[in-house]
Amino acid sequence: MSTHRERDVRAVIHELLDSTGMFDRVYSGAVPDIGGEPSGASRAASIEPSETILAGQGDGVDGGVRATTRVSIVLLARDDDPTARDDAVEMLLNTTAAILSGRSLGGITLPGSTRLRSWTWRKAIPPERRIEATLEFQYLLEGWNGFDLSE
Repeated sequence: MSTHRERDVRAVIHELLDSTGMFDRVYSGAVPDIGGEPSGASRAASIEPSETILAGQGDGVDGGVRATTRVSIVLLARDDDPTARDDAVEMLLNTTAAILSGRSLGGITLPGSTRLRSWTWRKAIPPERRIEATLEFQYLLEGWNGFDLSE
């Protein structure tokens, strides 16, 4: 097992979403106010850390540790037409699910555990609609102190 940081996984998520060409912008952290742009010009995503739960692989503290991590991915579409806006944000959701689910992210995550676990449609605030999706993945640590301490 190699050492790594969860931010390495989030960087891979960022690269994969950006590479689809479906997003005008992909942010690490919260989506900033996008004021001053035409409402039909923005398709964005933000990748925000959420939660990690550790579980030992055995009874002792010397064995491997499985980390289950959740990352919030907020998808945003802006359009003056409500139907077009909802269609666009749903397409961003489907693209996100297709590009991330079932794969090892950066050679770090376990492919069988990497998937969009849930999503919530947020109330539309015209000209904007957001979906907040939860990506869940697992990775292994060599032990309870197997965290990467490098800069």
